[in-house]
Amino acid sequence: MPAQPSSPYDYDLLVLGSGPGGQKAAIAAAKLGRRAAVVERRSMVGGVCINTGTIPSKTLREAVLYLTGLNQREMYGQNYRVKDDIAIGDLTARTQHVIGREIEVVRSQLFRNGVDLVHGTGRFVDPHTVAVRAEHDGERLVSADRVVIATGTSPAHPPTIQFDDRRILDSDGILHLDEIPRSLVVVGAGVIG
Repeated sequence: MPAQPSSPYDYDLLVLGSGPGGQKAAIAAAKLGRRAAVVERRSMVGGVCINTGTIPSKTLREAVLYLTGLNQREMYGQNYRVKDDIAIGDLTARTQHVIGREIEVVRSQLFRNGVDLVHGTGRFVDPHTVAVRAEHDGERLVSADRVVIATGTSPAHPPTIQFDDRRILDSDGILHLDEIPRSLVVVGAGVIG
């Protein structure tokens, strides 16, 4: 939404991060008649929840249950399997498909509510100005009366554990495995674990 001539700022509200919290803040402001925008890296629209957190982990789990037939065994018997040899590509294809659809839902919701999506990574220049650096477009300044920081989370890495992305992985690393491990231990039983 273009700035109104009477306002010294580009937006009334600028949100850094497009996860569930950032989306809701920007859309609520737009529904109240405010000019709102969200700053997010092109590769992370929808935030951690959609790209590396809850959605991918649940999709991966459901794909395993479906392909191994674990959901259907009670109905069809012990030997029911959708596929005999499950490859990592079977799991990642489904996960990427679901992530892509969810990203489009976020883009659509922002667009439908008149919220601008500014691609890039933001850093504060002053309390009302954010420099947004896009991957290939350089840097641009965006100003707002109010700024909400909703930049999400990252997996915890206790200092006593060496994550090597081969034998010890975090919830992000497991999404990039080259092959399915014969066995797996999950430490932590939160939403993602």
